[in-house]
Amino acid sequence: MTARQARRLAGVAMIIVGAVLALSPHAVADALGRPAHTSSQLINLRASWGGTLAGLGGFVAWLPALRPWWRAAVGLVAWAMAGIGAARLLGFALDGAPDGRQLVWIAAEVVLAVGGAVALARRRR
Repeated sequence: MTARQARRLAGVAMIIVGAVLALSPHAVADALGRPAHTSSQLINLRASWGGTLAGLGGFVAWLPALRPWWRAAVGLVAWAMAGIGAARLLGFALDGAPDGRQLVWIAAEVVLAVGGAVALARRRR
């Protein structure tokens, strides 16, 4: 197994664990001693723990190289925000009733993820 294959496998494993965490906010809340009574609390647990891990897994699986540094930094932000945003949207669908702060967070995550993807695509050409 090459280093690239091992990195991709590790990234996919992180994505899977992140998905499990995003689908299990009560288990995360119990493990961390965090409240999970309102829809916003559940959404935050999904996004903060499962989404972040899934986004970082996507970054690890995608990362072609650490250099140039700007590409790694932009990719990290884009993938992290994509994972967090996906888990937050999952929370909107499963938990419902997002408050205004949740809507601000998802807007910021979408802007950062799409902006990062556009920056990477433009720079690639």
